[in-house]
Amino acid sequence: MKYRANKQWFEDRFKIIRQLARTAHSIVDLAFDHDTEQLVVIKWLAPTSRGVSLRKAARAFLHEIMMTKVIAALSPDSDKKRYFPQFITMGKIAGKPPRYFFVESYLDGETLDSILAAGRPADALQIARNLCHVLRILHVNGIIHGDLHPRNIIVKNDGNVSLIDFGLSRYRGEVIPELADIGRPGYTPPEQLEGGAIDERSDFFALAQVLDDLLAVETLPSNLQRLINLMREPLVARRQVNLASLQAELAELQRSIELQQLQPRFLKVLLVVSIVIILVFYLAFLYR
Repeated sequence: MKYRANKQWFEDRFKIIRQLARTAHSIVDLAFDHDTEQLVVIKWLAPTSRGVSLRKAARAFLHEIMMTKVIAALSPDSDKKRYFPQFITMGKIAGKPPRYFFVESYLDGETLDSILAAGRPADALQIARNLCHVLRILHVNGIIHGDLHPRNIIVKNDGNVSLIDFGLSRYRGEVIPELADIGRPGYTPPEQLEGGAIDERSDFFALAQVLDDLLAVETLPSNLQRLINLMREPLVARRQVNLASLQAELAELQRSIELQQLQPRFLKVLLVVSIVIILVFYLAFLYR
């Protein structure tokens, strides 16, 4: 991979606004891109002293760049349905040590983590359905996200969902030694933490926890409870779930709730219409 090594070019093009996140081997900044006049996200290779070695972090960083490029191509052209960030550029600022970075588009919206901090949202079912839809796009293309949790889920004002952070993403069955032992407690499945090969069922484990955060599994219909509980089985072989079936169950529940909400309105309209009809007949009889 080629790196642009020009500090002046970087300073002329990008203005750092603030830090967004700090991970074991990178720093994530929000910046303004003067070329496109848009907000962007800049990721810097910056392993902590307690994190992985520089060499291991660098290999993981290059892998993330590759996956970001591949996944960016899966998004629709419409900004309104931008499911994944778009890769913009990458580079190196010379120095001792040199600073490596890559730039991707900033996705406007709110993280699911910050939404849940205020309580479960009213459109939680729609968010859940959209999340399943976006995850299926990755899976159909043989890609496992590998780091699904509320901070990596962006929810837009219209309820559309985008996924970010592909540092742990990989192709189905691919083993990446540099990514072993990395994950988020409660969301990362056992087989991934052990450094083994992962597939769609590994994402299901994380998705089940996200859905519990969103919907409170114990309050759902029995069919949905069964599917989600299967998804979070510790043994991967027991996670025999079809994502399309889960989407269908979520859609059916949403339709049922919407019908329940419509019934009182329908009865109110029916009552008003009935009163008007009775009055019309009464007046007609009165002035006959």
